[in-house]
Amino acid sequence: MLEIPVQDSTLPKHKRLLYFLLIPVLCSMNGKLPAAQPDDIILSNEFWSVRISPETLEMSAELPGGAKFPLSKGSLNPGSISSVLQKAGQAQWVLDKAPVKVDVRMSQKELSVLFSSETDGTFTWPVVQKTANMKALIWPRWEGCYIPLDDSRWEDYLVGRGGWDTLEGLSMPFWGLDCGDFSLTYIITNPYNNEIWFQRASDGPGFRFTHEFTSPAPVKEFGFLIRLGDNNSPVEPARQFRQWLIEQGKFVSMKEKIKKVPNAARLLGAAHVYLWGDTPFARHDIPGAKWRPFCTKLVEQARAAGTSPGKRIKQLMTPEHWAEVVEIAEAQWPSQYLKSQVANELSRLLAMKDFYDEASWRDVTLPDEAVELLANDHDALSSAELCRMNSLVLHAAFGQFMLPPGQWGDGVSTKMLDRFKENGFDRMRLCLEGWEGIEKRPAVAEQANRMGYLFGTYDSYHSIHDPSTRGTDSTWATAQFDRELFETGPIVSRDGKKRGGFKGAGFKLSPIAARPYVEKRVRENMKNVPYSYYFIDCDAYGEVYDDYSPLHRASQADDVRARIDRLAWIGDTFGLVIGSEGGSSYAAGVIHVAEGMFGPVFGWDDPDLRDRDSDYYLGQYYPPDGPKVFVKQVPMKEQYQYFYYDPRFRLPLFEIVFHDSIVTTHQWANGSLKYSNVLDTVALTELLYMVPPLYHMNLDEFDKHREIMKRHYDFFSPLHKKVGFAQMTDFNWLGADRMLQRAVFDDRVEIAANFSQESRRYREFEIPARSVLVKWAEDGKVKTLTFTPNPAKGTTN
Repeated sequence: MLEIPVQDSTLPKHKRLLYFLLIPVLCSMNGKLPAAQPDDIILSNEFWSVRISPETLEMSAELPGGAKFPLSKGSLNPGSISSVLQKAGQAQWVLDKAPVKVDVRMSQKELSVLFSSETDGTFTWPVVQKTANMKALIWPRWEGCYIPLDDSRWEDYLVGRGGWDTLEGLSMPFWGLDCGDFSLTYIITNPYNNEIWFQRASDGPGFRFTHEFTSPAPVKEFGFLIRLGDNNSPVEPARQFRQWLIEQGKFVSMKEKIKKVPNAARLLGAAHVYLWGDTPFARHDIPGAKWRPFCTKLVEQARAAGTSPGKRIKQLMTPEHWAEVVEIAEAQWPSQYLKSQVANELSRLLAMKDFYDEASWRDVTLPDEAVELLANDHDALSSAELCRMNSLVLHAAFGQFMLPPGQWGDGVSTKMLDRFKENGFDRMRLCLEGWEGIEKRPAVAEQANRMGYLFGTYDSYHSIHDPSTRGTDSTWATAQFDRELFETGPIVSRDGKKRGGFKGAGFKLSPIAARPYVEKRVRENMKNVPYSYYFIDCDAYGEVYDDYSPLHRASQADDVRARIDRLAWIGDTFGLVIGSEGGSSYAAGVIHVAEGMFGPVFGWDDPDLRDRDSDYYLGQYYPPDGPKVFVKQVPMKEQYQYFYYDPRFRLPLFEIVFHDSIVTTHQWANGSLKYSNVLDTVALTELLYMVPPLYHMNLDEFDKHREIMKRHYDFFSPLHKKVGFAQMTDFNWLGADRMLQRAVFDDRVEIAANFSQESRRYREFEIPARSVLVKWAEDGKVKTLTFTPNPAKGTTN
């Protein structure tokens, strides 16, 4: 494709391949319009008219009242055109130098612009530049942002971030412009192979949109629907996008999803929790006062003549862990650390096929269940049967010191479930970081299902690692496959190199090549544990690729289809509720839970978050029963508060589109309780958007946070059961400072959140500082509820 110079000196030279520019300074009512040329094309109706120069793509628009605004200025080097066709409301022509076909159509308040090509290359359209009447950018980054275009901090952020991929960078393929008296919505009709770059200009920030026509894509076209809309709400562009999805038959409601997967109804009113501590034996399984007598008994048996369970345990333990047993026996106040170390070592022993030694247990009376299991070939036992057998024989020898085996464990245990239930948590979505621990005790999942909870595991097929690294710290279980897939399955870039995996480990795995491995692993996991929920990492995140491998060549669209197909297969085959990271709109039809849409991860390249001496250090991925990176509370840096949690700049765009289709929550690294100085802001926003909290829990963490969790749940859960699957029908600010906000669900339930430090009035109601008010009609009467997340302070913690 030919290089054509354009009126934009900020474009890097290597990007100037066929940059036809439409500069929609769309909100400037007083802009100077170029004089009309004889060959201009005019499309018009009762709502507006658009004048187009087909050679340069220069455009201008006019409203019925006479207000005019430019849509585009043309290229410096206009070329010839051919195949011009114009009729009422439509124009088509070919830009000969490209060649690119242009199709522009007008229908009521919508302008459709479509570009198509038969060759590879890049194409830039449009370039948006701030103008006098353009107030803000409405941007679907995660839940959504309202970005004032006179805010220098936001300008620095947008420009400094670099390119925005419209799948990974935007949760939905559109953006909007707040133009005061009206709004403009740009719906991207092809979300693949696009990038948006922001640049500075003397009159404010602007951005350019570039599409790449690539060889793996059989159809080479992209375009926009530009919709002229009202501006009575900052979420108007999201309403426009939702309506377009419905028109395209691409919107799937949660009610429709529940027909296929009835258990999805359990998401109503549910708090979301990652459980930690999946070893079969935990320090909690021996009451505190009995740890010293237990270890004393082990030491006595080990030192006595003859065989015994204690001596057998010493034989199997590492010398370092046996030394800890002795230390506990001799300590007046054994530390929790020592208890955990010994408990973890006992868990390791419980997975051994030769843990039981008949001579060692000769004097111990075994329960019938243990005798029956011992009669089997130990090599033929499942991991669950082996763990159960060894647990029974351990308890038979030392039952006076420990709980019954059915109650063993930390966060992944029946006693954890019982504590949730005892504290009034009747709906929960529980998930594990992996399946290795729960496979030893599937009874925990069985009990969770009986209690009405959703219970699931994390899984991923995004990366693949060298099988030789299996069992080392340089890999993780979900990235391990066989040698054949490692050699043939990675995604290949245009330069012929395999794409590197997460954090540089291994490679990115083709979803097409991975499919048989997905089915094999999921079937095995479901055979071992009765999951009701399944989380697939990354599939809805938007990180997709063109794949140039001759073994599984694919376009980005093919990549997305393969991911959607496997998510649907898992849900449909096993009747599972499906979650994924991100929640990009392309996956909205098949997922039920979008983790990270409400509280995304940030600061990947911020050294302060990984510096142990920093106040903002997030913590390490240790200990395994409660990694500090998840449970340690730290303050959030002011810059992240500003760009991610400041209510003045947040918009529930995703909720306007998908609240009645998907349940959103936090990315697991940024749970509801992670950041100590924004706890109230997070809670208020969760309640305003009707988004569930996400926690990381084991027995100790639940004891620490039970009161704040229960208080939030007691208010949130009954309300979410009413409107958790309802459409968010309206959202607006109730004050110029944007600190009092109101959301409406199904046009019947109103939630107003006061983010300010003083009480605010909403109609006849006084809303305390840092509080929410809920209003609805029931039995002909108006009912209200008020909730303050932190009544002691009434401010951000």
